[in-house]
Amino acid sequence: MGKRINIMIDEDTWRVLGKIPAGARSRAVNEALRTWVLRRRRNDAVNELDALRMQLPAASAAELARWIREDREQGH
Repeated sequence: MGKRINIMIDEDTWRVLGKIPAGARSRAVNEALRTWVLRRRRNDAVNELDALRMQLPAASAAELARWIREDREQGH
């Protein structure tokens, strides 16, 4: 079951939204919000990973290759 809300929309946004048939507007807004929320969550995750990465010590390519090789040898 959906929730009814009241929102204010800029005139230019309304011109676009107003061209969508009344019965399809909610679906269009929901789809746009879902896309925006997904993008926002991904950006937040990237920012969190970047912050974590900054806390970790740097590793050389040789170290990474050795770790991967060791991991493969252990059957992972």
